[in-house]
Amino acid sequence: MEVICSGLNVVDLLISTPDNVPYGQKTECEKIIVQGGAPAGNAASGLAALGHEVGFLGYIDNNTLSSIAVAELERHGVKPDLLIKKEGASPAIATVQIDKKGERTVLYSMNNYIPVNPDDVDETIFKNCKMLLVDGYDTVINTHLLKLAKKYNVPSVLDMEVADIDVMKEMVSLTTNAILPLEGAKKLCGKETIEECVQAIDSITDAQVVITDGANGSYTIYNGELVHVPAYMVKVVDTTGCGDAFHAAYASAYVQGYDIPACMNYGSFFAAQVAKEFGGRTKFPNREFMNKHFGVKKVA
Repeated sequence: MEVICSGLNVVDLLISTPDNVPYGQKTECEKIIVQGGAPAGNAASGLAALGHEVGFLGYIDNNTLSSIAVAELERHGVKPDLLIKKEGASPAIATVQIDKKGERTVLYSMNNYIPVNPDDVDETIFKNCKMLLVDGYDTVINTHLLKLAKKYNVPSVLDMEVADIDVMKEMVSLTTNAILPLEGAKKLCGKETIEECVQAIDSITDAQVVITDGANGSYTIYNGELVHVPAYMVKVVDTTGCGDAFHAAYASAYVQGYDIPACMNYGSFFAAQVAKEFGGRTKFPNREFMNKHFGVKKVA
């Protein structure tokens, strides 16, 4: 498997929410759709759309949510090889209320969701692997996978939001590319500005540290200099999955051989295209589109 993705597995019910919804009454919505969701699943789908051979590691069973989750992964070309049958297991479920500005309110349930046990992972999956992408939710299995990736010299991308501080520090120390939103970075290092956060976290890990700040773009230290990569300005329909899309495209560009600022720019451009659609997996750019419209050449 060229790329392995692991993390929270969710089915999303996305609702286009009208203004001033009256509580306790029926209200018609313009759109309600069902899609796969969550950071690693969305990233796996984006990576597959970009032409990579991708497997998603997770538990499934014979139930409706599992069937939807598998169908959604396969719809974008993610291979089912790493999915493990476990009695009683189910993806989590979330309702994502999206207002007219594209902002989200998320309600979710983890009922019957079971993170993968490290004992169920055969480390030979890292044979021929070129990239591991994990989230900061299923921390036990994903810390284990980061250790295996390090053992087999496989580069990794960590999508780290917020977890226990000691867990965050361990995972950031194990990965080769740590990508954190600004709020998660603040929690990890105790600093306030994005520049301070990049420098503080960069000082405690050998990983390439990237901090994202939504429409304000992303930041890193590259060749000793602070680098800011702006976000692409588009007409936003829905921000669901935009961060996940950034991580997917960053990982893709890394595998393709782009330098780090170009990986960030590639991720930003890819995420901007996703923001133009309703739903985080509704439409991903493919490699042909990226090659045609993305101007930064990869490093030889």
